[in-house]
Amino acid sequence: MKNRIIKILIISISMILFYLSINHNFWECIFLKYLGIACPGCGLTRAFRYIVKLDIVNAFKMNILSIPLFILLIVLFVMLIIDIIKDKSYTEKILIYLWTKYKYVIIILLIISMIVNNMNPLIMTSNSLFFIALFLFFLYNIFVR
Repeated sequence: MKNRIIKILIISISMILFYLSINHNFWECIFLKYLGIACPGCGLTRAFRYIVKLDIVNAFKMNILSIPLFILLIVLFVMLIIDIIKDKSYTEKILIYLWTKYKYVIIILLIISMIVNNMNPLIMTSNSLFFIALFLFFLYNIFVR
C-alpha cells in the first residue's frame, strides 16, 4: 500500500510539473538554438497551452502531432493510475507492444512532423529551407536511385 501511494504521488507531481512547464517558457529547443532547424517536437509546448485553453486550431498550427500526443499523454496517465491501483504493469506491456508493432509508422510521423515544422512560418528559420532541401535530396537518393 505504501508503495502505491508513493507511485501515485510521483505521477501526480509529474503531472503538476508538466502543467507548470506548459504555462512557462522553461524549455528551449536545442535543434532550433544550435542548428537553426525545427525538430519534430518544436511548438509542442505552445500547442499544449492552446489545447489546455481549448484552442484546437492554433494547437494544430503549432505542431500537427500535438493533439494526438496530448490525448496519448492523458490516456497513459489514466492507465498508469489504474496500474498502480491494481498493482499491475499493463501500461508498460502495451507501450512495448505498440512500439514493436508500429515503430516505423511512428518514425515516419516524426519525420513528417519535422518537415512540416520547418515549413511552419511560426517556427521557420533561415536554415529550415536548406534542411528541407537536404532532407528531400537524401530521401531521393535512398528511395529513387
